[in-house]
Amino acid sequence: MREITGDFVIVNDYRGAASSVTTTNRKKRVLIVHEAMGGCGRNIIDIANGIDRNKFEVTVAYGTDRIDDYYRKAIPEMQKHATLIPIPELTRNISVGNDLKSWLRVRKLIKEIKPDILHCHSSKAGIIGRAATIGLHVPKVFYTPHAYSFQAWEFSESKKQLFTLIERVFSHLFTTQTFNVSAGERDIALQHKIDRPEKLKVVYNGILDMALPSRQEALQALGLSDLPQDAIFIGSTVRLAQQKDPMTFVRIAKTVVEHNPLAHFVCVGDGDLHDDVAHFIADNGLAGNVHLLGYRDDAERIVSAFDVYLLTSLYEGLPYSLVEVLRAGVPIVATDVTGNNEVVQPGVNGYLFKVGDVEDGARQVERIISERSHDGKFSYDVIRGTYLDKFTSQQMLDSVMGSYLS
Repeated sequence: MREITGDFVIVNDYRGAASSVTTTNRKKRVLIVHEAMGGCGRNIIDIANGIDRNKFEVTVAYGTDRIDDYYRKAIPEMQKHATLIPIPELTRNISVGNDLKSWLRVRKLIKEIKPDILHCHSSKAGIIGRAATIGLHVPKVFYTPHAYSFQAWEFSESKKQLFTLIERVFSHLFTTQTFNVSAGERDIALQHKIDRPEKLKVVYNGILDMALPSRQEALQALGLSDLPQDAIFIGSTVRLAQQKDPMTFVRIAKTVVEHNPLAHFVCVGDGDLHDDVAHFIADNGLAGNVHLLGYRDDAERIVSAFDVYLLTSLYEGLPYSLVEVLRAGVPIVATDVTGNNEVVQPGVNGYLFKVGDVEDGARQVERIISERSHDGKFSYDVIRGTYLDKFTSQQMLDSVMGSYLS
């Protein structure tokens, strides 16, 4: 049995199906390096828990700097399937000291594990992990950016150009294949000449199907069941962070509530813009119709409470929240950005609107409310069908494992 030594903290030494087999048919050793948060973390959880353990032995090295509650609570289950190694120095922000330490840790890990496959997730882990292979033999190196850093609104044009150059160099020199979580993200990579088309593969985020609570059960879980029976619930389950643009969410809420006092907007999530959002609600007298419920670890289940789901992101890779909503059969109003516009099929499972356009966002929310009431559109079965068509966990895993083994 292989054992990790040195300075690494072993969270789990899995001894079951994932142990090495010293034969010509031994399992492929997979090392995953990533930041443990958001959609990136969720993707690794699904890979670690769902990968075929008769074929693969998985080690997950994860940065703890921005670890979220969803990932933290998933660790016990992941421990049953993979070896988990925290790397506190793997941080999002640039830090020469931390970056060097995390590079050395990953490089030492590569030497000890001798992985057949290295899979790096997110821009920072993608650089650290792939750079750690320099001078070492790793047969296959995969990379999933989960939205490229040069897509982010907060960076200057000069930084975006630098990040584009780095992505281009690392893709050409140190990457077997990149998995893009949407066709739009792949198109962006091609537009920026990140690499040749054949090295960029679309692998949609997928989730397991599950039984969900009824609308009334979900409302009770949210503490909203005492509101009027004819109330209409427009919800969101996102971080209150700049990328998600929660101020547009509450501005849309203000517009819709002015037209329809039965509309109730529900925000499940927390983040550094919480106070800004709360002040806007108070200043505009919206406390009775806009509900900030904070973070919940059952967010993917309680979406069945909503009549409409509203996502106001500035940019995306492909958000898990929208896939969860399709699984629950709830129609979506979302910004017309990469990823969102591959989940939302206008007139079938929702509508799109331009980033930051409060008036059009409100109009699309009201449109769904009206069409569901009078036209019978957006049926549960039709919306769920768009989830089953291409966003299941097995479809995602089959695509990833196919590349691992090719």
